[in-house]
Amino acid sequence: MANSDTKTCWPELVGKTADEAVQVIKDESGLSKVHVCGPGSRTTRDVDDERVRVYVDEDNKVTVQPTVG
Repeated sequence: MANSDTKTCWPELVGKTADEAVQVIKDESGLSKVHVCGPGSRTTRDVDDERVRVYVDEDNKVTVQPTVG
């Protein structure tokens, strides 16, 4: 992230739906690479400062604080 004042995590989104979380993250960060990861989803271990992963449960609710990377 170029600007140190740019928000990089969203703890307030835990418990929200994936759609709500994705919209808030896109609105607040300007990032377009916001990926929803359901239970059992496989992900890579690489770090990408232009990506946020949103981990959700079976009910499509956010389970972990979304964070840039």
